[in-house]
Amino acid sequence: MHTVLRFVAAVLTVLVFFPALAVAQPNPAEPPVPTLPAAGATVESLVPTGWTIEQRHNADFNRDGRTDVLVLIRDKVAQGTTPRRIVLIALAAAQSSGYVRSAANPQLVPRDLSGQLEDPMADGEITMRPGGFDLQIGMMPGTGSYLAATMRYRFRFEGGCFRLIGYDRAETHRGTLDTRDVSVNFLTGAVVRTTGNAQSGRSQSQRARLTANPRRCLDDLPSGWTFDPLAAAR
Repeated sequence: MHTVLRFVAAVLTVLVFFPALAVAQPNPAEPPVPTLPAAGATVESLVPTGWTIEQRHNADFNRDGRTDVLVLIRDKVAQGTTPRRIVLIALAAAQSSGYVRSAANPQLVPRDLSGQLEDPMADGEITMRPGGFDLQIGMMPGTGSYLAATMRYRFRFEGGCFRLIGYDRAETHRGTLDTRDVSVNFLTGAVVRTTGNAQSGRSQSQRARLTANPRRCLDDLPSGWTFDPLAAAR
C-alpha cells in the first residue's frame, strides 16, 4: 500500500512539473471528433472528411489469415500546436473485401494547446507484434520544465478487445539526469519502479503488485499523458 501511495504522489509531482497538462484538453471552439463509420469497402472510406491517414500498419490481429489494419489518422484543420489524432483499428470483413471497425481512441495520443509541449509523436512510434501492437508517445517540454518522459502502451487482441497488457513510463530530469521509471504488467499484476541517474549508471528497483487489475481496452483509455495505471487498477 505504501508503494502505491508513493507512486501516486510521484504522478502528482509530474503534473506539477508539467503545468501544460492542465490545459491539454479538447478545445471547445473545435468541432467534436466525428463519428467513424462502422464498416467500409476500403480503409480510406473509414476516414472522416477533413482527416487524413498519418500512419498505416497491416497485421493479422485475429489470426484468420486476412489482412487487418491499424491507422493513425489526424485532423487536417484542427487548431493548435499539434493535430487531433485517432488510433483506429479495422479488421478484414469475413464475408467481403471490406473492413469492419474494431476499435478507435481519439484521446490516447494527446495534444497540447498551450504550446509548451512538443508533438507526442515527434519521438513516438507504433510497433506491430503478432496479435497486437505497441504505441509509444513522448512528453517533452519546449519551455518551463526539465522533466521529459516517454510512455509505451502495449496491446493484445483477445475476445474482441485490444486489451492493455503492459505500460512503461521512463522519466528523465534533463538537468540532473535523474531517472524514474515504472513498468506495469497487466497480465501478471507486477509493478516495477526504478530510480537512478543516467550519468552515474546507478539504479535501484522496487517491486509491488496491483491491488486490482481490471481489463482495460483501447477504447477505454484517456490521454496517454495523464493515464495513471495504478489509479486505474483500483
